[in-house]
Amino acid sequence: MKEKVLSIPTPFGAPLTLYKNTWGKSGHETLAIVSGLHGDHLNGMVLSSRLSQFLDNVVEGSDPNYILKGQVISFPVVNLNAIQSGSRLWPYDGMDMDLAFPGNPQGETTEALASTVLKHTADSYWGIILQSAPPHYEDAPHIQTYKLDGRIKKLARDLKVETVRKLNESPKVNLFSQWHSRDMVAVTLSSGSPRTVNLPQCETLFQGIVNFMVAEKILKDRRKIKPDKNTPTRFYQPEDEVAVLASTAGMFLKEVKVGSPIQQGQKIGEIRDLYSGKRLEEITAPSDGSIVTLRQYPIVYEKESLATILTAKKSWRDIFSWDK
Repeated sequence: MKEKVLSIPTPFGAPLTLYKNTWGKSGHETLAIVSGLHGDHLNGMVLSSRLSQFLDNVVEGSDPNYILKGQVISFPVVNLNAIQSGSRLWPYDGMDMDLAFPGNPQGETTEALASTVLKHTADSYWGIILQSAPPHYEDAPHIQTYKLDGRIKKLARDLKVETVRKLNESPKVNLFSQWHSRDMVAVTLSSGSPRTVNLPQCETLFQGIVNFMVAEKILKDRRKIKPDKNTPTRFYQPEDEVAVLASTAGMFLKEVKVGSPIQQGQKIGEIRDLYSGKRLEEITAPSDGSIVTLRQYPIVYEKESLATILTAKKSWRDIFSWDK
């Protein structure tokens, strides 16, 4: 059900309206999903709309395979003005919507929006924020979290996402930190590049969220289907990350894809001079691992990040190997 939760007057006549979707009855453990905190994170908004269509069909009975047992709420589009202008930030004052939390219901527009989103999600048991990489970069689909307790690890495995990054906790002015301070089982799902839509990624993450809802009994699957083999999930600490930086300025021409495995010494790309085309620097991997973030915009300055590598993790079979 689509519900108007906030309406703010604007100088142009039509008010700025914030909507949330709700499926299921209160009193059950709730999953909150938020997308559109940044106006250029289109992947998350497409994924959220896909989930809305699916849950509408389940509630209306037109999808015979599932029954909704818990409650799901979503905010598909939070930073509406930024989305309308095609920008990342609030266009009038350059405010980052995700730095306005916990917000203030009597404050400026961004603070009022942040306060409303937090008010309607703070009592949820689970929380998922949908986002893309920072500007000029692309992310392989992965989970970000501030802690790696058993509940978070189970959520990650149920989502069937292979890569989980534990981040250093940031100042408590974003939604993710606010959720964690309330002991919600919360993660951020990051994938793709700003201002672009990757439909295969969206569909993969959609299937993962449906799988999670079934595993946590938010949804009941009427079909008697044997579960797929568990997706191997790897958990990375901040010290497992290696940043690959440019030593010179120029045009970065990448030769690898985000999400791909890489070996120490393997070529990632090269930096060329803009005027002569002469190669200034060859960029190679400092360690084995996989590329979770890769620069897409080719113009780079000295010491800018070109890629983030998650260093290779050995399984217990690699450490304790024996002949069978």
